[in-house]
Amino acid sequence: MKFTDSTIYYEILILLIVFSLGEFFTGAFKSGKWTKNEWHITIAGLALSSVITRPLSFLIYSYILNVFFADYYNTFAAVPIWAGVLITCVLEDFTQYWWHRAAHTYEWLWKGHRVHHSAPEMSVFLSGRNSWVYLLIFPSRIVSTILIFLGFGEAFIIGYFLKILIGISAHSSIRWDKPLYEIKWLHPVMWVVERVISTPATHHAHHAASDKDGIGVINGNYGNMFFFWDVLFGTAKITRKFPEHIGIEDYHEEPWYVQLGYPIFKSKDPRSEMSK
Repeated sequence: MKFTDSTIYYEILILLIVFSLGEFFTGAFKSGKWTKNEWHITIAGLALSSVITRPLSFLIYSYILNVFFADYYNTFAAVPIWAGVLITCVLEDFTQYWWHRAAHTYEWLWKGHRVHHSAPEMSVFLSGRNSWVYLLIFPSRIVSTILIFLGFGEAFIIGYFLKILIGISAHSSIRWDKPLYEIKWLHPVMWVVERVISTPATHHAHHAASDKDGIGVINGNYGNMFFFWDVLFGTAKITRKFPEHIGIEDYHEEPWYVQLGYPIFKSKDPRSEMSK
């Protein structure tokens, strides 16, 4: 099965539309914080992530695999679908956890990821806000291509849809987990859920403007699909509360092409870390 044969883009588009409509009708985008430049960043970021860099990276890595490792094509095609979904989800998300963590550790990579955190509010649209550097050398995309090449194509598509569903719902301004925390008989269930997958509470905390309120954890809660990576590697912070302010505390709104195109384009504002 080829990645390009699937309808995954249509399914993701439907998810984005449904969640974004839900956000709109629950009050998102009405705060006045979404400037024209922020919308340019968001729309261009989605195009850069989904329409440009993902197909490009898939074609590049597929070509390399077909030229140098052709004998291994579809090696694992006989693996049961349930096992394939588990394998692809774990390997792909494990890679993303460490890449995301590295982006908050190393300055050069942070500048490629910073645009993801510069958004003024949480939204499903944040899922596409990363620079071309961060996206083009995204290790989990290399892993994804390898898995598809080895015969996990159908399993990957199923797993990837689940990953996107969880990732989008965790980034959304819709706090679907908040009322569930208040139902007493669900406490044991939610205790498990919030330690297995990313939820709005844990991921909103990662996007907090500051960690001074005891809720935000800018350098933690890195998990995209699975939160248990954070639990396992000591980067988890669970409060079941939501930060009041989202974004970057000392943010200076650089043009969209700077935030997505750094280091090719640099900020002219000397106060910005994107100017260096």
